[in-house]
Amino acid sequence: MDTRFTHLVGCRLPFQLAVLGGVGTTELAAAVSTKGGLGMVPYGVEPPATELGPSGIGFLIPYLPSLDVIAEAAGRVRVVEFFEGDPDESLVRAGHSGDALVSWQVGSADEGRAAEAAGCDLVVAQGVEAGGHVRGKVSLDELLPATLAAVGVPVVATGGVGTAERVGALIAAGADAVRVGTRFLACPECNTHPVYVEALLAAGASDTVLSDDFDDDGHWPAAVRVLASSLARARRTGNRSTMPPTREVEDPLAMACYAGTSVTDLTRIQPAAAVLRDLANRL
Repeated sequence: MDTRFTHLVGCRLPFQLAVLGGVGTTELAAAVSTKGGLGMVPYGVEPPATELGPSGIGFLIPYLPSLDVIAEAAGRVRVVEFFEGDPDESLVRAGHSGDALVSWQVGSADEGRAAEAAGCDLVVAQGVEAGGHVRGKVSLDELLPATLAAVGVPVVATGGVGTAERVGALIAAGADAVRVGTRFLACPECNTHPVYVEALLAAGASDTVLSDDFDDDGHWPAAVRVLASSLARARRTGNRSTMPPTREVEDPLAMACYAGTSVTDLTRIQPAAAVLRDLANRL
């Protein structure tokens, strides 16, 4: 399917993998890129080989490396993306200096407008339904049209996207692409603890909550959406780390078990290629 996103990024499908900090892997991003989407890795994880398709690196503003490091990383991917901070022209220039496109994930139309003014090539509009770090304050259905009206660059819709029907509706509403995270957490290519996967498979949308508890002892500035059961257990243990449970940890359900409201659509373990195929089958 052709959209402004697919033309700009060079994808065959209007899909972006969310930046799954802590559990995202090169293998997962490669699987998405190979099948026609934009595979993303968090900063610190090696991006897939360029011949597999376009990929990107996501940076969290509170944990940024130097501008030189950003520029170097931008030279190895098609997209660099920033999140959880006001749009900054110096960061956009660093990304462009490495010949990458620059994206900013935003939680409001005003922030989208500021990102475009800072020189971003595209923006990601994040609804409050999203899992993990949440910038959005309103539903995606409210944010998407407001952001489309505010900016001229391509807009990627994210937050609670878990079915082909929802994907089709968002594209029909004007989104240039969709961004999905929670549906990929149960993929074998993702470094998700098996107990965390089991909890995700058993959960519904009402089992997720927004919380300020996981704040890295005051270093993380925003709310996160997690499974309510993990929040209760983390409170008992005193854990406040934003790190989600990887396969290596000993007490996974006392950690930030991120999940968007689309967790209700996560019903089985599937390879990433199968997830992408499921989501794209109505386009």
